[in-house]
Amino acid sequence: MAVAIVTALGSGNAQAQSTQSTDEQAVQLDQVSVTAQRREQQVQKTPLSLTVISGPELERMQVTRVDDVKFTTPNIIIEQNTGTSSGAKIIMRGVGADESMFTNDPAVALYIDDVYIARQNGAMFDLYDVERIEVLRGPQGTLYGRNATGGAIRYISKKPTGEDRLSADLSVGNLGRLDGRVMFATRVGETLDVSAAVLSRNRDGILHDQVGNRDVNDQDVLAGRLALASTWGEASYATLSIDRLRERSTPAWGTPVGMVDDKVFPQLGSFYQTRTDAEGLSDMDQFGVALTSETDFGSFSWRNILHYRTMDHHFYMDVDGTDQMRYHLEQDQQQKQRGYEAQFTSQHDGPFNWVAGVFAFQESNDQPTRSDIFARGATTYYVEQDTTAWAVYAQGGYDFSDRLTLTLGGRYSSENKDFNVVARRNDGSIDFTKALDKTWTRPDWKVMLDYDFNDNIMGYASVTTGFKSGGYNGRGTTFATITPVDAETLTAYEIGVKTTLLDNRVRLNANYYRLDYDGIQLTAVNPEGVFVMTNATGALIQGIEVDLQAQVTRKLKVNASFGTIDGEYQNYSDANAAYFNGRSMKSSPDLQWNIGASYVQPLATADLVLSAQARYTDEYYQNQDTSRLIMTRANTEYNARVAYEPHDANWSVALWGKNLSNEFSSTGGFDIAGLGIGVIYPNVPRTYGVEFKYRFW
Repeated sequence: MAVAIVTALGSGNAQAQSTQSTDEQAVQLDQVSVTAQRREQQVQKTPLSLTVISGPELERMQVTRVDDVKFTTPNIIIEQNTGTSSGAKIIMRGVGADESMFTNDPAVALYIDDVYIARQNGAMFDLYDVERIEVLRGPQGTLYGRNATGGAIRYISKKPTGEDRLSADLSVGNLGRLDGRVMFATRVGETLDVSAAVLSRNRDGILHDQVGNRDVNDQDVLAGRLALASTWGEASYATLSIDRLRERSTPAWGTPVGMVDDKVFPQLGSFYQTRTDAEGLSDMDQFGVALTSETDFGSFSWRNILHYRTMDHHFYMDVDGTDQMRYHLEQDQQQKQRGYEAQFTSQHDGPFNWVAGVFAFQESNDQPTRSDIFARGATTYYVEQDTTAWAVYAQGGYDFSDRLTLTLGGRYSSENKDFNVVARRNDGSIDFTKALDKTWTRPDWKVMLDYDFNDNIMGYASVTTGFKSGGYNGRGTTFATITPVDAETLTAYEIGVKTTLLDNRVRLNANYYRLDYDGIQLTAVNPEGVFVMTNATGALIQGIEVDLQAQVTRKLKVNASFGTIDGEYQNYSDANAAYFNGRSMKSSPDLQWNIGASYVQPLATADLVLSAQARYTDEYYQNQDTSRLIMTRANTEYNARVAYEPHDANWSVALWGKNLSNEFSSTGGFDIAGLGIGVIYPNVPRTYGVEFKYRFW
């Protein structure tokens, strides 16, 4: 691939030089600005492992939901969390969390317009009205802090600009796919800009329940967003955004599997068949409001981010994949979060530039939970947790010369979790109660040097720490199994190079990383179906990552990436040595690669835009016991899209397809031998359809 691209670029460049064609010399990649370091910078001048998707690429690469980001980023796993219809399991460089219970925080931070999204449940957001997505790999302990040990994903929405616009999109496809989106924008008066968007996403189920003769694992989502923006005075700007989501999808059922000679087979004849004796329930409602303001004081700017969010999620799932009650789970989560962050950013032209801020966050969760193991559970566990977190941080960079910059950063975090559980029998009597309250504090820091070898080549080296606070085993069903766990900590070492080649026609970035990971919070299901959570071990994780973008010709653009993960458990106790010694880390494929291309063919009065992506993932384990029954085997997926876009018309049409080779893979599973359960959650099979866009004005 690399040889072919370089050869094509070289021949194209030679042809341009020989013909002295102005058009050929003008072929360049678009300049991309990011705010990953809380200030606006060009992506190639940002010394971080960073992937950015913006503008037409979002549409051409079919990035419509959180999990589509994996087609653009190396060393990342994003899948629907086991059993949930809207939970997002995000793991970066082998660091992450696959347990959606609110007592287990994620390790990859998710932000929407700088508002932190605390829960995995409900985090599988649809992407609409988005300007760009920034994926920051590695710990972001200084500027982002809370639960960003693996990295951070940031959605930056389109801001209202006063443009008058009304447009609608409609997508129809197999499996009953019917998606619709309407977007509106205008200006009210002289200073108030308004934008609104409504989205509906619907699809039939991908699994067939043989007992109820119905399709399950469907999608039924309705969401909307309203944004108001205005200036006041000469130097202040504010945006108010309100969002609402209603989901009535079914929970994600699993399919029972067996294994012979290391080959997994479906026990019901197909990986897309299941059996269940439960109707199932997965009702999700979310609401959020955020107020962001920014004032320019000349030498520095002051930004305020104030938010409030709620989520209600009532959930009942059949874990076992049979028409017997072996393991069913019900939970009714009510979550509220509120937060405030103030950011101060220097704006002078001197050699020293800085960012500083304060962060405050409060969250409450209340969730009755019941496990039905062979019979309706005799006890319901009323689990509550209140979290209060705050932090102060600062990061500054000093230019020793036009080429050399030293960056130092620090953050002090404090997080308190007040946890209570009341176990009530079905007759209302109390089985037991337990209350735990603990505060974790942590200083994190960053040291980084970056050096511009010339205008087109930058190298950097950094040492960064990250912190994920401790917590409690909220799924424990006995007094003894409801235990606290300590914090996770991580120190990352990274060296990298960012290059812009052939007159900005090629961007080639590469890095090596090493993660010293300590106190890993591991969750496992014991043979009796009880969840246990411990700080069992540490790990050494290292690998390389390469990103390539190339504007081969004016018509053809190519992007590619690959990443490796070499993870090895360490620092385990003598008692745990027999378990961890030589065992592979879960959620850590040795190799992942992505390659994509888009080609724009001008016609007489239109453009024909062809785009395609391929993604390969090595095998990786889904659980701590490295079960080969439910592991994800090596797989490759292919997506493609062909669009017809007239130049002087208000409409366009496109044909699209995902997983075109109909590749099967497991996105999760349960292997609980004591309960006779072996199920996997299959990926979405081949889907295809047509998309129509129309702009009214």
